[in-house]
Amino acid sequence: MTSKIALNKPRSFVLLNGDEAVARGAIEAGIKIASSYPGTPSTEILEAIAEVAKDFGIYAEWSVNEIVATEVAAGASMTGVRSIVSMKHVGLNVAADAAMTLAYTGVEGGMVIAVCDDPAMHSSQNEQDTRFFSVHSNLPLLDAGSPQEASDMTRDAFEISEKLQLPVIVRLTTRVAHGKARVRLSEIQKLARKAKFDKAGSRWVMVPSNAIRQHRTLQHKLAEAKKLVENSKFNVIEDNGKKVGIVGSGVGYYYARSILDTKKFSWLKLGFVYPFPTDLVKTFASKVKKIVVIEELRPYIEENMQRLHMEFLGKDQLGLEELGEFTPDKIRAAFSRLGLCPEAEEQEVLDLPPRPPGLCPGCPHRAFYYALNMVNQFVNCDPEKCVGCVICEYACSWEKEKVFNPVKSRIRAIRLDPLSNAAIACKICKDAPCVAACPEKALAQSTEIGVVTVDEDKCNGCGWCIEACEYGAITLHPTKQKVIVCDLCNGEPECVQFCPEGALSLSGKTTDKIVTGDIGCYTLGVLPPVNTVQTCLCMGAGISQAAGMFHAGVKDKVFAVIGDSTFFHAGMPGLLNIAYNKANVCVIILDNHVVAMTGHQPTPGSGKTALGTNAKIIGLRDVAKGLGIDKVEVVDPYDVKETTKVMREILDYQGPSVIISERPCPLKIEKGPVREVLEECNSCGVCVKVFGCPAISLTAARAEIDPNLCWGCGVCEQVCPFDAIRSTG
Repeated sequence: MTSKIALNKPRSFVLLNGDEAVARGAIEAGIKIASSYPGTPSTEILEAIAEVAKDFGIYAEWSVNEIVATEVAAGASMTGVRSIVSMKHVGLNVAADAAMTLAYTGVEGGMVIAVCDDPAMHSSQNEQDTRFFSVHSNLPLLDAGSPQEASDMTRDAFEISEKLQLPVIVRLTTRVAHGKARVRLSEIQKLARKAKFDKAGSRWVMVPSNAIRQHRTLQHKLAEAKKLVENSKFNVIEDNGKKVGIVGSGVGYYYARSILDTKKFSWLKLGFVYPFPTDLVKTFASKVKKIVVIEELRPYIEENMQRLHMEFLGKDQLGLEELGEFTPDKIRAAFSRLGLCPEAEEQEVLDLPPRPPGLCPGCPHRAFYYALNMVNQFVNCDPEKCVGCVICEYACSWEKEKVFNPVKSRIRAIRLDPLSNAAIACKICKDAPCVAACPEKALAQSTEIGVVTVDEDKCNGCGWCIEACEYGAITLHPTKQKVIVCDLCNGEPECVQFCPEGALSLSGKTTDKIVTGDIGCYTLGVLPPVNTVQTCLCMGAGISQAAGMFHAGVKDKVFAVIGDSTFFHAGMPGLLNIAYNKANVCVIILDNHVVAMTGHQPTPGSGKTALGTNAKIIGLRDVAKGLGIDKVEVVDPYDVKETTKVMREILDYQGPSVIISERPCPLKIEKGPVREVLEECNSCGVCVKVFGCPAISLTAARAEIDPNLCWGCGVCEQVCPFDAIRSTG
């Protein structure tokens, strides 16, 4: 056993982060079952346990979602063995249905629910304070402020759980979960327990008559928990005989101690916080003249002290908000406002360049988003590059009329002002006004790619379409007196090829469709230049939001983007719902075979378990078909042309459909041959400004590919309109 958390040396010290400390505490308590769903900042808890599970006879699993993980742990506990389930704060929302009723049924073997809150939302869509969930659910809660506390509280929580016959929540925050510190190890228990289930249904079956009785039993358990709280070793008074007392919990308490001269204040550390230790707080209050409360996020301690009619200085007086995470600087500034410590020295502000998150080089999600955006295309002009040379007009007229005559061109160069120019071509408008304006029905718009075509036999040159086009992209042929408009040259516009300044590009449209999103790496598709994802609510919500939009009557085609792990987690009910209720929604499952954003954990489609053993591969196509979807397509997102073709077919399809974009996460496979930029590059910027690969940058003369960043996916070769990128392999 090489893992630190498996070290069997009681009273020795090891360096652990908070998640690893929870895992160590669970192992010291002799757990039998561990379950979880990956979610930062809680992921490493199960990973650490799974790494040594075989050595301790522990069964560990990545469940498909948090409520399933909670139910697995609950089932194990009902047989008398100890179990732990871990999740992030929003995962607790998913598990809430089970957790709420578990307070009524109670448990047999000790059960711990380890929850990691994420103040400041480093990797979450909201901020929550799990201390308030403990009040809501009536489940005891221990609030860890350091890795040492995380280990000790987890270990002791199993004893508390069995004493009360209730699940116990152990709460961490991001800084505790990911921060490292020396942790003193305790002895690893070896519990000789055999799983045995008491079939007494009156305890486990929560029909109303049983639930009413169990609710009353819960009140008795909470009364017993109240006694434990008042005498808990995690609630400590340090009486220094001073007038000012500091009350705190979590990491904020330790920040306060690091800033203040501890001997000049009295202290109350609250670790076992629900039920609230009323008597202990009253005792502390009687020893001091003034109380200062330090706690992250919601004012849980403050509200309890208000109920006791105590006076204190809290967030309002300290100037601390109920959002974001504490830092030592924030705490120092708050204390200095009260005159408890000197102001911090003014530090030099470093003007560092921003580093927003982004999709990795070679990410198949970027390739798919590019294809999705390119379903409807138009010739775009960069006015900063256009010099007004009108070569595009000559190229167009030669391609269409075999003459060099700008007045016969479908693209028009115009001067915007004395210093800038632009070329105007058809913008491929949604529900094109020119088509609607034509009284002779001579204009039609392709439902597949949006191109406007002209029936010369019907066109009488009335010019109504010219008036309707707000861009000035339609003109009359000088001799035929029929309207002419850009048709994109079958996807390879000559004007783009011949523009000497690289001012023209064949660009996709991000506003001609609705794309509801979900939670995962692919959510980064909301950022420029991809600009594709338009919603992100909660796990699985994108599919159901898309259904709601369709049934509300939106005219745009609605796509719902979801990852493979999120689909298994919460997407299947939504897919079943659109099949059942006949929503014209296309669900796009981005299948990269792992839970990529949280560290490449296996999924039901990966063929592996948390313990590394082989598992049945659950095929996404089979699942989609089984849920009633008739139209299911599988694409390789690296094949942009084929992917775009499938997307265009889906635009005309009426009814529920699924596209599975299948390509492994590049971080799980070897690099391909690095790409290089040829001299033909004119720095048009499509690879950077439209496709957005972070391995490519622009100079004044040409694009450049960083060989250290390039993953060799080759999509840039397909994206480049000038064939100026090639493989070095």
